[in-house]
Amino acid sequence: MELDITSIIKNIGASIGFEMTERLEDLDSIGTVTFTSPVTVKGKATSFNAMIEVEGEAQIDFKTVCDRCGETIERHITVPIRENIVESGEERQDAGTDEEDRFTYSGHVIILDRMVADAILLSLPMQQLCSEDCKGLCPSCGKKLTGLPCDCGGDQAIDPRLESLKGFFNQ
Repeated sequence: MELDITSIIKNIGASIGFEMTERLEDLDSIGTVTFTSPVTVKGKATSFNAMIEVEGEAQIDFKTVCDRCGETIERHITVPIRENIVESGEERQDAGTDEEDRFTYSGHVIILDRMVADAILLSLPMQQLCSEDCKGLCPSCGKKLTGLPCDCGGDQAIDPRLESLKGFFNQ
């Protein structure tokens, strides 16, 4: 995803709007998450002193599995994006900021791929659930516990060494 900033680069305060749809190489498959659509990015770029501010949002569809029951789920997410981008090689007052920790541009083009991919990956939930009230699987028989209990009875085999502790809390 390349954004041409020729029209705003020398005009402080000038802005351009943009909308792009593209499949990113960095967003193919990460762990159990598979991205099923190209990413759509809408926003605007504004020129400031020695930097360009990019703000907008990215949208993408993905498929994954529920972490509790293993059911395949499909989701759509919209992620806000707001980054300040400096010209490559530009000296900054932030002595502690490494070149790899900030986004840069070279010439009259900003490549948005890494910025968009980072925003999407950081916004993915740590735990993927098919629904908030998903009860997962029965620990005995492995049947999905959706509203109704399974018919296995739920009695797990008790380790014979711990059998004497079975009624401990009933006293």
